[in-house]
Amino acid sequence: MPSNRVKIIVRCEDRQRRSFIYRFLVAKGINRHDINIENSPGGKGAATQWVLERYPIEVQALRSGPPASEGLISIIDADNCEVEDRKRQHDDALKQAAQRSRMKNEKIAIVVPKRNTETWINHFLRAHGNDAPVNEHDNYPKLSGRESACAPAAEEFARRCPNGLLADHLPSLRDGCAELQRVIA
Repeated sequence: MPSNRVKIIVRCEDRQRRSFIYRFLVAKGINRHDINIENSPGGKGAATQWVLERYPIEVQALRSGPPASEGLISIIDADNCEVEDRKRQHDDALKQAAQRSRMKNEKIAIVVPKRNTETWINHFLRAHGNDAPVNEHDNYPKLSGRESACAPAAEEFARRCPNGLLADHLPSLRDGCAELQRVIA
């Protein structure tokens, strides 16, 4: 009998993050029917706040008996914050919802691209012929209206994560890979 159960729940800020993480997961061999992704509804307030509000709801659903999914990914840009600050905001959201902090063995990933996902996209596109150096402080242009153009970057990230990342890869990229291994390993 078919199940409505999915393997991975993803909550993210917008269509660009949605496209990037979807392409990454599919490249990692996750069946597209096993992925449930929602992004912040446009025009309904701050996308970051929406992700942080959804996080304790999804964690509670994951923790309550038989799980509706095998893992949860929350993807939220660092913007001008530090990666650890964004992770702490997730933990604070759990505390405010009277839930315990994320445990090491839980299949819950908090993925925080710094400065934003476009930084990661540009980093991997550099490997495809764009030689401009990429850093985590500059703000790179959005792919508005052509979000799927991130596919080569997301697929390259999937290919390199976890064993192909080098010391010169962006720190938030290495951290994001480690986080994603909590769910897809």
